[in-house]
Amino acid sequence: MSRSASSDAPHAIVDLTALAANVAALRARIAPGTRLMAAVKADAYGHGVARVAPALSAFVDAFGVATAEEALELRALGIAQDVLVFGPVRARIAELVAADVALTVAGPDDLDAIARAAAPGRARVHLKVDTGMGRLGTPVGAPSDASGSGLRTVLELAAAVDRGRASLLEGVWSHLASADDPDAAVADSSADAQIAAFREVLQALDASSLRPPMAHLANSAGVIARPDAQFDLVRPGIAVYGQPPSPHVAGLAPELRPALTLDAPVTFVKRLPAGAPIGYGGTWIAQRATVLATVRLGYADGYPRSLSSRGLASVGDHHARVAGRVCMDQVMLDVGPDADVALGDRAVFVGGAGPSAVAVAEAAGSFVYELLTGLGARVARRYVG
Repeated sequence: MSRSASSDAPHAIVDLTALAANVAALRARIAPGTRLMAAVKADAYGHGVARVAPALSAFVDAFGVATAEEALELRALGIAQDVLVFGPVRARIAELVAADVALTVAGPDDLDAIARAAAPGRARVHLKVDTGMGRLGTPVGAPSDASGSGLRTVLELAAAVDRGRASLLEGVWSHLASADDPDAAVADSSADAQIAAFREVLQALDASSLRPPMAHLANSAGVIARPDAQFDLVRPGIAVYGQPPSPHVAGLAPELRPALTLDAPVTFVKRLPAGAPIGYGGTWIAQRATVLATVRLGYADGYPRSLSSRGLASVGDHHARVAGRVCMDQVMLDVGPDADVALGDRAVFVGGAGPSAVAVAEAAGSFVYELLTGLGARVARRYVG
């Protein structure tokens, strides 16, 4: 971005072309006829669902969200594709059914809530089973279900959904827990066990004439690392946005293109003498005469405070390091003694000429999901492509 930019806000610049390219790359990894559901929960992983979902709608078969509100927002945006709420819901069920949003049932209580909702028509239900994640659903497979009681419970619940006047069994699903583990051996061992447990569920549903038309297990890591986990539908999330879920998966999918760049304007520039302290507590002291640039970005915008005196950025052709503590609304950069930096220049903190989102998250002691979804409302989303 040029020096003539007049905005005084941080920008998350989202490349919609990169999103489309990532979906195409993921489709190339799945079998013809397998449906692709893009996860757009948490404001499309911080990228801005109001623009991202319509842009993706030409390329994906369905969308996945975390809450009732997120699902209804998609319908308000004019999204016509299938939408699935990943978590159980207790409120707004009638609205969701009226909006033709599919619901997750993880246990009998979820089905009871649907039956009590007096919704217009039958709720499309995806039955969630626990193959090893331990988060939602009846546990199946070893060692949780050595007696087979969990599998029997799943069949009973599937039958109850199928015969319920308020529900229609459309899908069965689970979630891979460790397919993105940095240790490939651990990832494969865990995924092997979960895939086997899921196949056992599908065989039991088949034998009882209860198998629904959609079975799905693969998240981003599953799509990339475990083609045997794809089944009827896949649910990539972070990979849609061009970010690998782990170092192990990154090496398998070099074609992914990060879609987001975070930059912010330089609002003050001054020369510092050697020995000058900077920021709260004076924790950073100039080791030589240098140029300091203050930038309108802080931890209230989602830039981690843990990057105090550690974070990296670029300003034009200059590489810079965070000087002192990251403030709520501002951050200071040591841009070096010979830097030609002016008011209105944009400092790039994530992506583009700056460090990658993965590198920033790791330096902050976090991970890329938290970094992206933590970008605040004061960060203006801008769209290119």
